[in-house]
Amino acid sequence: MITLTRITDPASSEYRFTEELLTATFPREEYRELHEQRNNVASKKAFHLMLAKDGDKTVGFISYWELGGYCYVEHLATLPTVRGGGYGSAILEELKKRAQRIVLEVEEPTDEITTRRINFYRRAGFEICPLQYMQPPYRKGDGTLPMRLMFHGCNADSENFNRAKEIIYNNIYNYKE
Repeated sequence: MITLTRITDPASSEYRFTEELLTATFPREEYRELHEQRNNVASKKAFHLMLAKDGDKTVGFISYWELGGYCYVEHLATLPTVRGGGYGSAILEELKKRAQRIVLEVEEPTDEITTRRINFYRRAGFEICPLQYMQPPYRKGDGTLPMRLMFHGCNADSENFNRAKEIIYNNIYNYKE
């Protein structure tokens, strides 16, 4: 059984675990500067960094924001040694117990891995929005990334797309088109 425990201390060993997994799992352009991440953990009430455990075994983490009626999933990662064991799905199931409307970004389906990732979220009940979405840069000097939004608990239509995009751009990335 998966449990999610919120991390609020960026000096803790639990936080260090999530930071190491984040930087090992995601390309640099898909996460913010680490000092900004630590600040979010310590001071942003809307930001939740959750350690995922199966009993005493730490298996991964999920980070999300509660904003404007949406739960925006920023990152979900499991240890490479447990991938394929159902932990990612179990983490999402725990999140669905806490949030009514969930939105997340996924890469465009351009290869086997990105297609598999989208299908993973579809199996978890997420619907992909057909509208074009560009992920704003996390760092100055970086460009936007073509992505898609996926929704759970609400339709993947233009109304939710536009509302979620505005919330994400303004609150997560502080980005103006």
